[in-house]
Amino acid sequence: MSLSARQLSPHLNGRQFQLLMQQLQRRAGIRIESPLGVIEACIGERMQALGLCDCDEYLALIDDSISARAEWLALVDLLTVKETRFFRQPAALEAVGEYVDAWLQREDTGNGFSFWSAGCSAGQELYSIAMVVEQRLHAREPWLEWHGIGTDISFGAVTEAQQGRYREGAIARIPAPYRRGYTHRVSDQWWAIDDAIRARCHFFHSNLLHVNDAPFADFNVIVCQNVLIYFERDVQLWIIDQLVDRLRDGGLLVLGAGEDLGWKHPCMQRATWPGVTAYKKTGGVSGD
Repeated sequence: MSLSARQLSPHLNGRQFQLLMQQLQRRAGIRIESPLGVIEACIGERMQALGLCDCDEYLALIDDSISARAEWLALVDLLTVKETRFFRQPAALEAVGEYVDAWLQREDTGNGFSFWSAGCSAGQELYSIAMVVEQRLHAREPWLEWHGIGTDISFGAVTEAQQGRYREGAIARIPAPYRRGYTHRVSDQWWAIDDAIRARCHFFHSNLLHVNDAPFADFNVIVCQNVLIYFERDVQLWIIDQLVDRLRDGGLLVLGAGEDLGWKHPCMQRATWPGVTAYKKTGGVSGD
């Protein structure tokens, strides 16, 4: 009997739950703190897709074999989906805008402007940053080049971000000047990010656990908000250090509230924007 016939989420006993959490920690470096019912619903969705009704049978599939990799990715996709929306953190975006204005006053802007949304989900954060950057640069020096990169552990989220299409309700959260300038309607319910913005935004599947192997660096701005919660504290601090290494001197790092607790870095100075956890890179010498 398939799970679809039962129309119920499976029940994970203590042993099964502990095994799943250990495997997630070992394989993806993440911890999931969602309510048990949410986790069971995700497991149930995967079991239904595979025609299974026994939790032990499903857990036996996600072993160390190469064939289990696709199922691990599908499960992690479901478990790590987080709430996101356009212009979710207005204060942080205003800080980025003011940073761009200050950057434009530097003598050397010849390398262009670049930014990274680490944990970009379905692209709303990166596109929000892109709109702010484009507006500020276009008003002052429209010939300057910029590009943005978004990364996420979820293949599904990255695919959605690459398409750059969103329902009308999602687009409605974009402030009117940005919505008029950088989006357009494509059907009764769907809107698209304008090609001029989308062409400069690139999305990749990536786990921050492996950020030291990321093939990109030299960013003016890195935004990493509400994604470090999936990692153990020592890993969180290590990831932040790795992000610093990928900033240009004078670059801006924006974190989520409280994600910098216990973190210090000799190259970074806390910025003073109210309501924003942000640091500027001073160009000092890193410690060991």
